[in-house]
Amino acid sequence: MRRWEWVELAAVGLAVWLPVLIGQRLRKGRISVVLVLSVLAQTLLEGFRWQLIPLHLAALVMAVTDFGWQGRRVAGWPRVRRALLGLVGVGSLALLPVALPVPEFPRPTGPFAVGTTTIVLTDPERGESYGRPAPVEEEDVPGEDDLPRRRIVVQLWYPATPAADAEPAVWHPDWKPVGSEMADRLGFPRFFLNHLVGVEGTAVVDAEPLSGAFPVIVYSHGWTGFRSIALDQMETLASEGYLVIAADHTYGSIGTVFPDTGEFVPFDPLALPDEGDPSYTEAAETLVGTFANDVTLILDTLESGGMGRLGRHADMSRIGLFGHSTGGGAVVTVCLTDERCQAVVGLDAWVEPVVDRVLAETPVIPSMFLRSAGWQGTPNDARLRGLVERSTAPVIWVGIDQANHNDFVMTPLLSPLAEQLGLKGPIPAEEIVPLLHEYLDAFFDVALMGGGGATFNRTPPAGVSVERLVP
Repeated sequence: MRRWEWVELAAVGLAVWLPVLIGQRLRKGRISVVLVLSVLAQTLLEGFRWQLIPLHLAALVMAVTDFGWQGRRVAGWPRVRRALLGLVGVGSLALLPVALPVPEFPRPTGPFAVGTTTIVLTDPERGESYGRPAPVEEEDVPGEDDLPRRRIVVQLWYPATPAADAEPAVWHPDWKPVGSEMADRLGFPRFFLNHLVGVEGTAVVDAEPLSGAFPVIVYSHGWTGFRSIALDQMETLASEGYLVIAADHTYGSIGTVFPDTGEFVPFDPLALPDEGDPSYTEAAETLVGTFANDVTLILDTLESGGMGRLGRHADMSRIGLFGHSTGGGAVVTVCLTDERCQAVVGLDAWVEPVVDRVLAETPVIPSMFLRSAGWQGTPNDARLRGLVERSTAPVIWVGIDQANHNDFVMTPLLSPLAEQLGLKGPIPAEEIVPLLHEYLDAFFDVALMGGGGATFNRTPPAGVSVERLVP
């Protein structure tokens, strides 16, 4: 809970227990003023969120009834009853705002402040095949030249020198439509995640970049993810001196808002039908390939100087990729086929849909693969293991036994009850989040900056297995 939420809860507690402590009620109207002011202060200073509705209603009802009491003395059984029922009542009012708080994300640990900017890229070579009804007849299938060009929203994070009074950017500038789609996808009411609208990161929009060239790291999110779904990882890597880039994979992202037009594009369910659907295998292969081509578009745009002043800070001789789930399969695809990639990390990398001719390639760059409990020992895991065992470069193979698939993004930070809601595994957020930061930073430090990699020489935490495969 935030500061003024606690103040309002304390005001309600005061209204309940002060008569118990002193044995009598205050003069009419005094408690009413405290309660109304607490509601107004919280709403005006921190903003309304639906989890506070019971608290607001309780405060306002008590403010009204404060004028209707008869007699001032509170003694005997009424005094005991008020104390006990008040304890239950005030505690229940705190349940929703505590279970679904407005989270504070961890601050980056690197030495640099972070800036961020967002652009839109258009691929002149690819048409957009998603986002339209499935053709009924073969002749209804449009040709590549008849399709609108594929567009993606790309966000960059980088070492910067922001102004002293600069305000940090929010987690997602268009959270309301994106969060509504996410809540619906998770099976909750569409308003369920609206309280995350104003959650702040630490990066400053359009801050002045530091001088010099930065190694480049490109991130690819999973199916129905979005570009800043692992914002803490982006900002941490940028604070360590990297230019970090992530895209909303249009129609594969839970929702994309194009800043140049304001158009909102939700994910296309036809892009990945249910696993039992006859078109599932082909659709999954196409989806991973589409994500991979989006990553390639980012690299091509950087190489051609198409990202403005920030592109001039990109060190194209030091490029690493990392991705989660579908995005993990995409970055594996790119790094097996594109010589510009110098290092790759997969977080539950979904490589089953990667076409055989690509997965038959021999990895020649350093790689690290982290797998949650549910993704270890699966056919996907075996397919990935077969790939890394052919590698001619070092591989770090990590298993995290108490993590689940969503622990590799920011889900653990959203609620202390995320595990009970089925959104994360048993591993505490205060363990998995810094572990990911440390391993990502240590790996890219070795692969792109020539660091020592002492992290992987230490005994891993309980429940984490680290295997180093050296050719």
